[in-house]
Amino acid sequence: MPTYQLNIAFDQKGLAALAAAGQSVTIVKQSSGGKSTAWISFTPQMQNTITWTEQYSVYSSTTNAQSGAVIVTSSVATAAGGSSYTLNNAGYFDPGVSGSVGATQYQVVNNDPNLVIGSTAMVTAGLAQVATVNGQAITSPICAAGILFNQTGLFTPIETVLVYTSSYSNNGIVISQVAGNALTVQYTTNQTASIAYNDQLNQFN
Repeated sequence: MPTYQLNIAFDQKGLAALAAAGQSVTIVKQSSGGKSTAWISFTPQMQNTITWTEQYSVYSSTTNAQSGAVIVTSSVATAAGGSSYTLNNAGYFDPGVSGSVGATQYQVVNNDPNLVIGSTAMVTAGLAQVATVNGQAITSPICAAGILFNQTGLFTPIETVLVYTSSYSNNGIVISQVAGNALTVQYTTNQTASIAYNDQLNQFN
C-alpha cells in the first residue's frame, strides 16, 4: 500500500490572515459514490506535513448526510478493495466478501432495518481514511451517502485531493461544494507533493 505526503508552507502574513478570518486548512479527498466531506480540517503552522496510506475503512452512521453535518461514525471496519461489506441487523459489519466489485471499489450493503435517520430506515455510509497531520493521527470520513435498508452503496476513492481554506473546524463535515479556488493535487507518478499559500491571492499554488 503506497504512502502519500503533502507538504504545505505558509508565511507569517498568511497565518495571521487565516487567524483573523477564523479559517482553517481544508482537505477534500475525491471519491465517487457519495457526497464530499471535509476529510481534514486543521489550524496550520508555517510548515505542515500530511501523510496517508492507501488503506480505507467502511463506516456506518445515523448522522443525516446533509450539508454542514459532522459525520459521527457508529460502526467501522477495515476494508479491502474489491470487497462488499454487509451491515448486519446486530449493527456491525460482517467480514468482507472479496471479488464482489471492481478492484478499486468498496461496497456497503445495509441489512439493518433497525437503524433509522429521521423516520426512514437507512444509514449514512461511506469510506473513512487515516491521515497524520503534523504528527497527529486522525481518522475521518472522505465521503457520505444515504443507503436505504436492503440497498447498497458503491464507493471508488481517487488519489486526488483538493486543498483550500474555509471556516470548517471539524473533520468529516459534509460539504455541498468545494470552493472554486481550491487547488487540485494529483498523485500520479509522485507520492509527495509540496504546495504553498499565496497571501496575496489568498489561495494555494
